Amino acid sequence: MLPIERHRYITEILSQHGRILVNELALGCQVSRETIRRDLVQLELQGVLLRSHGGAVHIQTAIAQTEGKQVISEIVQGESFRKRSAEHPDQKARIAKRALSFIKAGECILLDSSTSSWFLARQIPDIELVVLTNSLHIIQTLACKENIRVIGLGGEFSAKYEDFVGILAEKILKDFVINTLFFSCHGLSLEGGMRESNEHHARLKQQMLQASERKILLVDSSKFGRRSFVRICHYHDIDVVITDQLADEEFRQELAWNNVLVIVVPATTTGKSYAT
Repeated sequence: MLPIERHRYITEILSQHGRILVNELALGCQVSRETIRRDLVQLELQGVLLRSHGGAVHIQTAIAQTEGKQVISEIVQGESFRKRSAEHPDQKARIAKRALSFIKAGECILLDSSTSSWFLARQIPDIELVVLTNSLHIIQTLACKENIRVIGLGGEFSAKYEDFVGILAEKILKDFVINTLFFSCHGLSLEGGMRESNEHHARLKQQMLQASERKILLVDSSKFGRRSFVRICHYHDIDVVITDQLADEEFRQELAWNNVLVIVVPATTTGKSYAT
């Protein structure tokens, strides 16, 4: 089946059912799943559909199911800090607790403005440490800890995200030797790596990655397969992923192929974790 024929077939199926799975399309078109994923990427660029984990949703279906343009807005702009801070708090707390083992006294660490990094900041003990961040909440959280030196990146303030972004924030990063970056993202895709909901945060996180020796992604399981607007980086650009659950074998393989250490912190009374 030629590409144009596959695209027509995919569009017809989506028009009829509103959603479709990659496996079903591969079987119907008699091609590989990788070929179907490339087709979905092209159709998404044309505005026909929105890719989701394992398949795709017709653009009109996505809008209808979320009261107008709510999903489109969240993909392109992202949710506010206050809204995100209330999502999956137990998972974020467990991930943050596990991340503490990567922090050593005397180091310089960098925390992005994600709520996952804020959960980590709340658990950091009062030890000799230099912390750089663009998050207003993290600055306020660490201000009471006498042994931690906090340096704000500055830049343009966002009331919605309650952080600082822009050229000034990016320039400051070049003046420091940063041991470890702890950051999160809006979503992860098999093909595109880590992604953000807007270009300002994506660009700043790209600069953070370049300025840091070790890169650790803190991400709860709801982010895997979640659609986002702008790419931050590929999996080979990071060292460690700490999450609460990773059942998807394709994501496990992708991370393993890129030599990323995956640490899963399950919901157990003992608080034990395991790496893959």
